[in-house]
Amino acid sequence: MDPEQVSKLLELEDKLAKIRAQSSSKLDNQKHIAIILAAVEENINDQDATSKNIVNYLISLMSLLDQTIDPETASIKDLQLATSTIYLLDIVFHYTPKKMLRSRFAEILTKVAPCITDERSSALLIRSALGCLESLLIAQDTQSWNNTQNLKVTPKRGLDGLLELSLDPRPKIRKRAQDAISNILKNPPPGPTAEHVASPSIAEFSINALVSVLEEAATISNKKLRAMGGSNELNSKIIHVLKLLSNIVSTNQWPTAHVEKLCDLLLEVCKTSDQFLVANSFNCFEVLFQSMAESSVSSGLAENKFMKALDVIFSLKPSQNDAHLAGAWIAVVAKGITTYAIHDPLKCFVKLPEVFKTLSFYLSSELPDIYYSAAQCLITIITGAVKSEVLLYPPSVSQEHYETVDEVIQELSEIFVDLLSIKYTHCAKAVLNILSATFKKLRYRANPDFIRTLEIVGSWRTDEQNFLDLRNEAEKVIGAAVGAIGVDAVLGCLPLNLINPSPSKPGRAWLLPILRDSITNSTLNTFFKEFFPLIKYFESKFDTLGKESVQLKVFQTVVDQIWSLLPPFCDLPTDVNTAFSDDVASELSGLLYSQIELRTIICHALKSLVESNLKFAANSSTDLLLLQHFPIEKSSESLEYLSTKSSNMLAVLFNVYTQTTPNARGYILETIDSYLKITKKEDLAHTFDNVCGLLNNALQEEKKKNNNEMSATLLDLVISMVKYVPSSSYGALFAIFNSIVNLDNALLQKRAYRIIHKLSEIEEGSDAISSYISDIENVMLKSASSVHTSSKPARLAAIRTLIELLPSDQLGFIVQIVAEVILCTKDVNEKSRETAFEILIQMANKMNNPNGVVKLSTIPNYDPNTPDQKASVGEFFKIIAAGLIGESQHMVSATITAYSCLVFEFKNEVDVDTLLEIYDTIELYLTSNSREIVKSAIGFTKVCCLGLNDELMKPKVPALLPKLLRWSHEHTGHFKAKVKHIIERLIRRFGYEYIESIFPQEDLRLLANIRKSRNRSVRKRAEGEEEVPAPAAPSTKSSRFMSALDEALYSSEEESDNEEDKNAKGDRRKKGSKQFIVESKENPLDLLDSETLAHISSTRPKSLKSERKRIVDDEMFSFDGEGKLVVKNNKQKRGNEEDPLESITSGVNAYLDAVKQGPVKGQKNRLKFKKGSRAGNGDEFSDEESEARLPKSKPIEKGRIGKKANGRFKNKRRF
Repeated sequence: MDPEQVSKLLELEDKLAKIRAQSSSKLDNQKHIAIILAAVEENINDQDATSKNIVNYLISLMSLLDQTIDPETASIKDLQLATSTIYLLDIVFHYTPKKMLRSRFAEILTKVAPCITDERSSALLIRSALGCLESLLIAQDTQSWNNTQNLKVTPKRGLDGLLELSLDPRPKIRKRAQDAISNILKNPPPGPTAEHVASPSIAEFSINALVSVLEEAATISNKKLRAMGGSNELNSKIIHVLKLLSNIVSTNQWPTAHVEKLCDLLLEVCKTSDQFLVANSFNCFEVLFQSMAESSVSSGLAENKFMKALDVIFSLKPSQNDAHLAGAWIAVVAKGITTYAIHDPLKCFVKLPEVFKTLSFYLSSELPDIYYSAAQCLITIITGAVKSEVLLYPPSVSQEHYETVDEVIQELSEIFVDLLSIKYTHCAKAVLNILSATFKKLRYRANPDFIRTLEIVGSWRTDEQNFLDLRNEAEKVIGAAVGAIGVDAVLGCLPLNLINPSPSKPGRAWLLPILRDSITNSTLNTFFKEFFPLIKYFESKFDTLGKESVQLKVFQTVVDQIWSLLPPFCDLPTDVNTAFSDDVASELSGLLYSQIELRTIICHALKSLVESNLKFAANSSTDLLLLQHFPIEKSSESLEYLSTKSSNMLAVLFNVYTQTTPNARGYILETIDSYLKITKKEDLAHTFDNVCGLLNNALQEEKKKNNNEMSATLLDLVISMVKYVPSSSYGALFAIFNSIVNLDNALLQKRAYRIIHKLSEIEEGSDAISSYISDIENVMLKSASSVHTSSKPARLAAIRTLIELLPSDQLGFIVQIVAEVILCTKDVNEKSRETAFEILIQMANKMNNPNGVVKLSTIPNYDPNTPDQKASVGEFFKIIAAGLIGESQHMVSATITAYSCLVFEFKNEVDVDTLLEIYDTIELYLTSNSREIVKSAIGFTKVCCLGLNDELMKPKVPALLPKLLRWSHEHTGHFKAKVKHIIERLIRRFGYEYIESIFPQEDLRLLANIRKSRNRSVRKRAEGEEEVPAPAAPSTKSSRFMSALDEALYSSEEESDNEEDKNAKGDRRKKGSKQFIVESKENPLDLLDSETLAHISSTRPKSLKSERKRIVDDEMFSFDGEGKLVVKNNKQKRGNEEDPLESITSGVNAYLDAVKQGPVKGQKNRLKFKKGSRAGNGDEFSDEESEARLPKSKPIEKGRIGKKANGRFKNKRRF
């Protein structure tokens, strides 16, 4: 048995296995089919068959089918048995050998036919019978189709029945019949041609059906139409035939002889006013053209069909004033031409002048819909039918090909000159849009043939008095021409004439912004040859004009616009090697030093010069015309040339960087980075040594001045060079790191730590760090005591890099540095906290390495003879446990915070005994008098309630509740709310009855309050659902939570508890986004002003009252009657329980706060950070009190004038 047969048998077995599994189905029809299959298989087994092959199934099922049909009346006796049997036969027929189906065709068809023709047949029975008929007809050969033996029962007879059902009003039967016809045509019998024997008869049937329905629709009387209830029934019939036609045509079997008739009928359908009919007709056209494009070119069918179809379509050209039919015909033309271009791009391109001339007839129409449709059609043809390979120059194409295309382009340019005449003034905007698309497509080939059209458009733009309404479209055409044929060609026919303009030589200053937005891949020399002298000329006029002179302002604006052209000219220029000479580089360098306002533009230009070439050389562009005009090799040559200039340019940029203020020089560093990419290694090493020398001198000099600005600047340059310097310079980098990291200066410390982080971003740098990692570890440990607060984020990033590269036998560094990392989890700086948590997780993963070893003998204060300890997550948990007996409350609190993170992440990797031991220890801290420690302990408890499984957590709840409830009356730090939320979690997890049974008697009031709140929430939600049934909301889980930890922490409120607010939120959404008018009392908004939109805001403008200084009022400070600051004498709250470090962290748990303060996913999964007072509003654990602290915007009611409490009216305006 060959592999194909084995595959078919396995596929059949899979389908039968699914049916066997339905023996216990609740649906009677499925259950009955499974029973019949079981009976058939039992019968096969009773006959001692060696295997249940396809033939056995076929024989058994055919005998069953005989039992269901009355041989005399040919009607069905048992409808249910017949349905199940035919369903199984439909499956088996697909895998039955074709030879067997051919030999028994008449017998099988005779038995299957009653299932289709019987009046009592259900849709399921007919569909299964059609499937059997499909398999039978696919199995027939050419002789059977031609009926060479003159049989009475032929495939043609079966096909006729299939065609009749393909237009059946029952949708499922109709679709199954149409699919069967499509599959039959896709599987033609072997023969001399690929065309199916039955395709002509199928095409004739479908065409006759469409003709019949169209005639009926045309001749039906209004009375009969009203009796039918309108034209919907007739339209449905037409759509059914069109669907059949689409299925037939998609098989590539539509006969060429019937193409003309089909196009004629489809265009006739397009005349109707029913949009569904027109849409289906267009779909047929689309499928027709697509099938032609996919036809075999070698057979000659594709070209014959295309030419025939296109000729027919063009011959049926409707009137230019027939809005409905003309629009439909134009759309068909667009689809046909673009599809023809796929088949034969050159022949299609040659046909374009004819197409343009034909469609220009519709451009001359006075009806806007028609000439707009014609314009869109031409734009579609230009963009979709003109292929880049057609427009190539020799030697990529033959000379004959080139000349043919050139003639077509010349003919098109003449057509466009005619389109720009007075005859088409009414549609000038549409014509200009077509011309713009043509320039963009033809590119370099548009020169010189389209210069005449460009001159006409340029004259329109210059003559604003007569052509002001065409200004935007004309500028688009000129911009497209600049990008297509280049600046030189455009300026050749449209000179700027900025010096001494006259009526015969009008000034074209308006061209400068167009050039700025359109120039690319141009010649850099043009800027220095044409535009640089203009800058010199206008700058020479500055001194002769007064400072307040209008002419001076105009000249300065022109100069600024000319300078803005430099970056576009530097975007992939073609002449870098000749244009970017030493003189040009010297001139630009001098301007960088002398004119601060030009630094941004010149740096952008210098950066673009390198980056555009790097991007083009790295990415293999698919733009054939661009690759021929500017090969990748030329880009590589440009980069090679620029690398010879990079050392000098870097020296200039370094100097400019040191002379620019720190808050306005980021763009210079980006330009430096671009030139570092192309600098040769030896030049880079020399430059690096020079910078290091300058840094050393600056450090020596600034020790006396106590001013490290220059050193910090030079360190910025060193850091920018880290990724590019050769490996021979790594030693100097580590020396700089070693010498600076201990200096008592925050600016220098930060930059020193960044060296390690930057170096790790490249592979060679990581290897270098790994080779020196022991020395770097020692430096990091020694410098721990001298770290400035502002340097901690950079230091932690360096520690993270070291942990990542740490060898498995040097895990002792984790033991020594972990205490610092733990303390940073409670740092004031948000970035430090986030990085600290990341490092803790990274450390635990590193310790989880099976080959990891902690060499305790190398750690200070350990006995040198101490044996090595095998690393594990459990061991890491034990190492951290030392912090629980720390000397300060801050250390204990930070350690508990660290455990909160680690328990959540690694609860499944740690031994249960270790986990419970840590839990029991931290639970005791709930009885501490330090609020800082208790806050962290409550946070840890929350994580355990969320993360630990029931077997571990449930036995701990009885002992936990009294300790938690000790803080349930404490409002400071929102302890009460946090405790309440934990209890709510426990209730949802273990049930109300269990929690009530172990709840302390003195606190049952709190439990009752929680129950009442939950019941009230459920009741309100139920009432809301009864009143307004809300649609099912889409799942927002992925957008709300960035990780499982976020979900666990932030979803502390039960989802259902918050749903009572959803109706209100939904109502607000329905009202749409509100807009506000920004105005002052002195200057009310003028709605007729052209700048009105600038005063419309989507956010509520701040009122004058909000600008007043708010009076501070807290527990420590207040103001007396004269406004003086008074320190309150609050001795009650300054007892032993007061926590002086309380303000360092902002909630129950510093770890939760760090995650809460981090980025969240907004719309389209974009990360955004919370700012201002709302930064604390992201914690879903917080209660109503915490939410009340944050200001909430009140919705502005639409069009209401309300009265305030003080009696004054307030006008709430809404635009």
